[in-house]
Amino acid sequence: MRTSTNPELTAAWATVPDVAKARERYEEAVRLRRTFRGGATPTAALTGVQDAAIATFTATGKWPANFAKDAAKAHAEAVVWEAEVVALRRAEDLLKFAAEDTRDTMAPDVLAHLDGRLAEILAAAKDASTALGDVTTPEQAIDAGGEALDAWRQLTGLLSDLRNVRAASWDVLRSVTPEGERARLRMWAEQGHGEVRGVRLEDIPEHVRSAVRNQSYSIAQLRWLAHSGAAYVPTSFDDLEAHVVAATEPVSYTDDGRVANYNPDVALIPAPRPAQVYPHSSTPHIDHSQPTPGRPTVNATVPDPSPLAYSY
Repeated sequence: MRTSTNPELTAAWATVPDVAKARERYEEAVRLRRTFRGGATPTAALTGVQDAAIATFTATGKWPANFAKDAAKAHAEAVVWEAEVVALRRAEDLLKFAAEDTRDTMAPDVLAHLDGRLAEILAAAKDASTALGDVTTPEQAIDAGGEALDAWRQLTGLLSDLRNVRAASWDVLRSVTPEGERARLRMWAEQGHGEVRGVRLEDIPEHVRSAVRNQSYSIAQLRWLAHSGAAYVPTSFDDLEAHVVAATEPVSYTDDGRVANYNPDVALIPAPRPAQVYPHSSTPHIDHSQPTPGRPTVNATVPDPSPLAYSY
């Protein structure tokens, strides 16, 4: 079972009773298996009876008359013991998988809870940031005192909550992401996706992008997120993927899969080339009721033909 010391993650899972119940069942199965009485397998039990009989025969020259009864009893008790041991081990394995499956199934509810927690944190941070005014450092807050100092202290506590919520959301997302997609999830996290929606990464201030990529927030980033209104927690891998696509790719495609380009194509019209008139050219005599037109003015010559060259 996955465990965590993150208070936000623990509190989020606590909002789903089925997860807590499944975990309790698994932990009880572990306790029962570990405290179950010791014993021998049927083969080991029979071997023990046989060894005792052989030892008696070696010492006295008489084979024990109750050998069959002792062997049957030892074997029967060992079969029962082994059956219960195997059952407890299977119960532990099955309940472990059931608990993990329950966690994965209920992950969207947990992520939705974390999204609500993020909204609460940022709403409180926005109010505190307003009271802080132009103060940007702890030294300035100490000098200002009063409401500014109280607001700085509140933001410091909220900053810790923000870090825990973000760490918890990525922990849950990693646990429910298919193994083949975890590389993409890791890449998106490193690029800064999954933190704000409706805003392209290049439109986010660099200091915020850096904090998002490294998961190292400061009060400056907390204040920006609080006032942006764009921070969110993805509710699933598919939800995150949809936001990444919307923030990085065009949404219009042609029927053959190419990106649709709605910019008009402007074709340049080339300048007309003057007609070439050769010495052998003549003016067409279209109307034979009129005099024969004169020859046109020559402005070109027929180029010499390329010499004939044979290749062998």
